[in-house]
Amino acid sequence: MTQETLGMSNVVTLHGDKRWKAVLVYAHQNGPIAIEHFLEEISELHNVIEHGPDWNSLITCTVTINRTDGGEEQNSQEKEARHEHR
Repeated sequence: MTQETLGMSNVVTLHGDKRWKAVLVYAHQNGPIAIEHFLEEISELHNVIEHGPDWNSLITCTVTINRTDGGEEQNSQEKEARHEHR
């Protein structure tokens, strides 16, 4: 089922190497549907919600940092930098 068949052609899903991932779950006559959006700035989320399907049908919105390492690489670099400054 595509966004077009669900009446969601006005939804703009952002792609690329963005910092944030938002998964919005909407109620639909055929059951809940989840749509992923990738955002560079978290402040963009309000536009996604406002321009998406009727926000009254929004069930959940889950925002996570979009990284494959779970933050481990950045955390280890930050810890090393703090250790060097002591």
